[in-house]
Amino acid sequence: MAVSVRRSHPLLTRYQTARRNFWLGVSNGALITGAEAFFHSSLVLAPFLAALGASPLLIGLIPALRVGGFFLPQLLVVSRIAHHPLKLPWYRATSIVRSAAYILMVLAVFTLPEPAWIMTVVLAMIAINAIAGGISGVPFADVTAKIVPHNRLGTFWALRSVIGGVLALLAGLVLRQILAGDIPFPDNFGYLLLIGAVLAILAYLSFTLVREPPGRAGARQPLVTVLSRIPTLLRQDYNFRRYLRVRFIALLALLGEPFYAVYAIKVLGAPASAIGTFVMLSTAAAIAANFLFRRPADQGRNVMVMQISILLLCAAPLLALLAPSWQLFSVVMMLSAAGQSGMGMAAWNLLYAIAPEEDRPLYVGAANTMLTIPTAAPILAGAMITWAGYLSAFAAAGLLAICALALTARFAELRRLDVQALKVTRTRP
Repeated sequence: MAVSVRRSHPLLTRYQTARRNFWLGVSNGALITGAEAFFHSSLVLAPFLAALGASPLLIGLIPALRVGGFFLPQLLVVSRIAHHPLKLPWYRATSIVRSAAYILMVLAVFTLPEPAWIMTVVLAMIAINAIAGGISGVPFADVTAKIVPHNRLGTFWALRSVIGGVLALLAGLVLRQILAGDIPFPDNFGYLLLIGAVLAILAYLSFTLVREPPGRAGARQPLVTVLSRIPTLLRQDYNFRRYLRVRFIALLALLGEPFYAVYAIKVLGAPASAIGTFVMLSTAAAIAANFLFRRPADQGRNVMVMQISILLLCAAPLLALLAPSWQLFSVVMMLSAAGQSGMGMAAWNLLYAIAPEEDRPLYVGAANTMLTIPTAAPILAGAMITWAGYLSAFAAAGLLAICALALTARFAELRRLDVQALKVTRTRP
């Protein structure tokens, strides 16, 4: 007797794969957001290193390594992967390195006897994780653009942040409980980093399970050729040039952000357990921002989202100059978190709208590599704080954010490209 085999309809299978990919991407972001609550540069790592005896210059090095290390290698990666129709294998390989770096960091906190040794290993592992993350950034961006339609990007980023925000709120409770408890220093921070490492490893695993569709492969080009294309790209694509200018200055405007929690603890007298409160309030602000920004982002109004986000980044350091207590200073961290959340959403969406599909890895790599430069600004802020105090860094951050906001007035063509990308998505079968 013949056995009948039930076959899935191709359209149904395609829909199921697309849905599966979408939610794997969301779970990746949610878990990363939860993990970041335990590895937060300004709210966890900066107070941790400060308690170990780190100078403001070393504290400023944390975001420079984490963000700069992420951005720096991306252009180098483009020449190696742009011609491959599948980019996900690169993400899988770097996830192993990133996971190992976090594990070694945790082991260092629990086992090394000297604070200087702990600081050295922590900073080294931050750098390794960031560089490996930067290598994975290009394939992540390309795969995301292939599996998420443009008219769903706002929802995609918002879901990642909102669901992750719930995890981060819970993380804030854990932070507050552990730091207010009887666990001695630095083991208390070691347990926090351990939880963050587990969440991060699960996040990497989630995205490696995505079923990547083959994309349009770019031409294979040596690194020298890729580098030689950038001046022409910047000269001819004025939208890309204007986009980079605003993002460059907006990143410079974050120079004071790593010192907010340290300032609240050292100057305004906040207890160490307030770190958990800061994380929860910042997370709540980021969730609220994502709820507000999701719809306009899906409707092709990412320029407006970016402008509001930069306005929030203007308000944060200006309020920091005036806040008389650590309780009120919490609002500074909320404004900064909301602004960075909206900026991240709008920046990715606008870059996808600007970049042609076949050159997307080049655009992503070029943008992120050039944006390595402003990530060193917190090191300068550390020097400013050493010589002139915290308020000098906060004032500089406010002025830079105002400049970035003013330059978005020239984004009329970016608005048109954003709407055009939305229309193209809606006409696809």
